[in-house]
Amino acid sequence: MTSLRSRLIVGSALVALVPLVASMVLLSRQVESTVRTEATTRLDATLGGVALQLAADGERIAARLEILSADPQLKRLYLLHPAGSRELNEYLDERRVLLGLDFLQVADTSGAPVADAALAASALARGEPAPGQVEPPARRIESTGGRERPRLALEPLATADSGLALAANATIRYEREAVGSVHGGLVLDARLLARLGRSNGVDLALIDASGRAVATTLATPAGSAIRRSAPLAVGAAPQASLAGTVSTAAADRTVAALRLTSLVLGLLGLTLAILLGVLWSSQVSRPVERLAAFSQRLAQGDWEQPLALESVRELETLVAALDRMRRDLLAYRERLVASERQAAWGQMARTVAHEIRNPLTPIAIAMSDLKRSYEQGRPEFPQILEQAVRTVGEEVESLKRLVQEFSEFGRMPAPNPQLCRVSELFEELETLYGSECQAGRLVFPPRDREITLNADLGQLRQAMINLIRNGLEAVDGDGRVTVSAGVVEDAGQGSALEIAVADTGLGLTAEQRANLFVPGFTTKAQGSGLGLAVVARIVSDHHGTVAADGAVGHGTTFRIRLPI
Repeated sequence: MTSLRSRLIVGSALVALVPLVASMVLLSRQVESTVRTEATTRLDATLGGVALQLAADGERIAARLEILSADPQLKRLYLLHPAGSRELNEYLDERRVLLGLDFLQVADTSGAPVADAALAASALARGEPAPGQVEPPARRIESTGGRERPRLALEPLATADSGLALAANATIRYEREAVGSVHGGLVLDARLLARLGRSNGVDLALIDASGRAVATTLATPAGSAIRRSAPLAVGAAPQASLAGTVSTAAADRTVAALRLTSLVLGLLGLTLAILLGVLWSSQVSRPVERLAAFSQRLAQGDWEQPLALESVRELETLVAALDRMRRDLLAYRERLVASERQAAWGQMARTVAHEIRNPLTPIAIAMSDLKRSYEQGRPEFPQILEQAVRTVGEEVESLKRLVQEFSEFGRMPAPNPQLCRVSELFEELETLYGSECQAGRLVFPPRDREITLNADLGQLRQAMINLIRNGLEAVDGDGRVTVSAGVVEDAGQGSALEIAVADTGLGLTAEQRANLFVPGFTTKAQGSGLGLAVVARIVSDHHGTVAADGAVGHGTTFRIRLPI
């Protein structure tokens, strides 16, 4: 992920996705916490309310039974018919309905029931006359076994039906002596628990003193519910308790739906962010790529073509700055070329003056010696004349070569590139240096692969002649000059033609390599220092490079690279 485009896409996706995911996670947690807190509060309130209601009902039942136990009619019916009669049972059933009780009994002093309101209700339901003693009811309270019942307690049911009885007991007295008791209350079963918890959506369970659930409406799995319990402050310890459960399935479904919605919104936001990232990255990266290509052209010295780019304001400012730099570089190059040209001409003038002075000295000496010999009439005058003529001829030839090189350097025209073949260049050079090739002192590469490029063939031939001549002079008849050519990949430039001219001469020192292409610098006794300067100028005009490799005693290799 090193490209600007990929970073913009990933950044846009993260900017769109991270806040959405974070907000949805926080929102779902907040909703879940709120729902569970509300459910817990509702459950605690329900349990507390039911426990208080049962305690209040127990106290109310106890107070009403105290009043009933003092009723003269109850005492008369009980004392006249202590074994239980239809009239007493009907009286108890009437009072049970009036007092809002589920059961009502009259027991003797031993605690054994002698009359039960449920007996009268059962006989009326069957349409049978009630005998003096009827069968016990289908649901009755566990007998105390002759012990005195507490005033208020939670008692188990004698039948198999689940639940407990909220029972109260009041003593029947006659002339201040206990002659029996009235026992009544409410049955706490699953139907009552369902009625108590229905309004708040709470499932209730009645737990007896031993920890066993004797009645419950629980139908919710434990994994999706909140549980609480509260003791029932009725009777002596250990006391029964009431457990409640609130289902959180609806809240869980809401949170799941919220998370699914978050996932869908996240995917939608991610898709939109990627699309926008691709669009924005294209709007930014493409101008940046054009700027990079423009900068690369500037680095290669192509300062002629201006850059026009329409993009965001910041990039347009950068484009304007780069184009201004291009114009400045172009003006600076023109000034630098003019300055270098003036410096080169000054250097050439000094070099030519120095080089002309060298052959003039032997010419002057030869002429002076020739005149003196003539005036003295010396007999060896013909030999002196011949030597003077030879000396003057050699020095004049040296001057002619110097003037020719200086003339070539000074009038070097701009290249006229045309499509040409490298094999054609080597064929002309082989023809020119035929004798050297036959002698094995100069070797050209085989033309097994044709290489073409746009170049000025005449100027390339002149550069190769200078390099080959330098190589032949360096080996001095006792070595070999090898020319080779091939296509190489130039870093950042594409394919390039590389021509190498290698000799087996004495090589170069580091100082000589550093000054090889400086006009006027030479390693030869009779050199002008312009040959390699001409080569460097031709290669530079073709947008190429030239370099020299080699060390002392290992020969020298000149490498020319020209873009294809």
